Amino acid sequence: MDLKFLAIRELIKEVDDSVATISDKGGAINVNDPMAQQLFNALVSAYGRRAALTHGSFNDENSEGYPFISGFKKFIDSTPDETSFLNLCDQALAQLAASLQQPSARAATGGYVIFIYYSSDVFDYLLIGLVGDKTGVAFDQELNPTKVIEVDLEKLHQAAKINITTYKEGSDSYLSFIGTRRKGDITHYFSNALGCTDVVPSKKSTSDLIKASEDFCRHYQLQEKQEEIVEDVVSYLSRQRDDKQSAYLPDVEKIFDSHMPPEQAQQASGSFSKFANSENYQVSQEFQPHTSTINAYTQVKAKMDNWQLDFSRRSLGTLNSNSEIEFDPNSNSIRINRLSTKVIEQLKQALDLDD
Repeated sequence: MDLKFLAIRELIKEVDDSVATISDKGGAINVNDPMAQQLFNALVSAYGRRAALTHGSFNDENSEGYPFISGFKKFIDSTPDETSFLNLCDQALAQLAASLQQPSARAATGGYVIFIYYSSDVFDYLLIGLVGDKTGVAFDQELNPTKVIEVDLEKLHQAAKINITTYKEGSDSYLSFIGTRRKGDITHYFSNALGCTDVVPSKKSTSDLIKASEDFCRHYQLQEKQEEIVEDVVSYLSRQRDDKQSAYLPDVEKIFDSHMPPEQAQQASGSFSKFANSENYQVSQEFQPHTSTINAYTQVKAKMDNWQLDFSRRSLGTLNSNSEIEFDPNSNSIRINRLSTKVIEQLKQALDLDD
């Protein structure tokens, strides 16, 4: 990873206070300073450990209400330098301070806002995190215990990361932000200040979750159970869709944990959320299941000029698999087994066959 720009500023606000102010302290930090590199690595690592990220995009439909969006576009359209980077930081701070003063953020507190512009592999990123501090103990030169104030990166309650490269490529999902773990309850003031929305097309979220489910099975050598596990995941999505409810990653994680063999439980249990929430899949903590995508995994529709079939995917198998519908790839034909009495009578009547 290559750190390009780093800035630290402070927002001052106490719990139940209706006023948030921007401190005059802080500014650009020398990226060659070893401590700057240590802070950079620690913050990126802390963000990467979170398994409750919400993926989304900018609220372009109302971009005029979010000055940070236009400021960000201006920043990446030019050749970024320290001056333009600090200007972007100022815009973000102003929006964060205004958002902190909203009634919905009454219980929120201020902290240190860390801005990082960096590259990793072939991607450029902008990471903005709000962290607090904590009291620690250190020893002075005489080994007397003394109080020190430490940045508490483990309590990274608010942060947002924008993949600048995928944004320029026109991707549907190019940013992520931290929300709480409670269902349906995402802390909005931080993400709203930056113009972030959790609007990722439900089709993409649904298909990415199913792909992540299949890849997770392969990654943890669960191929023998893969069909059953993915079927359970899709069934869960179907139930949530039918009940007009969102799908939640922790719920899907429980499905995987229930299928996990004892010898793999210690290594893999409780890890699916982080797997699916990673950069590779970007499945949000909460999303709406997509009907057509679910049906594509649960239903098979075959149509010819003179007939059509519509059946559950679980009914399909290869020849001699004892499935209700068997496909023979050698003769390119299908066989339908275990017909009901009613269907048998219908076929006989159609062919005018006597018993």
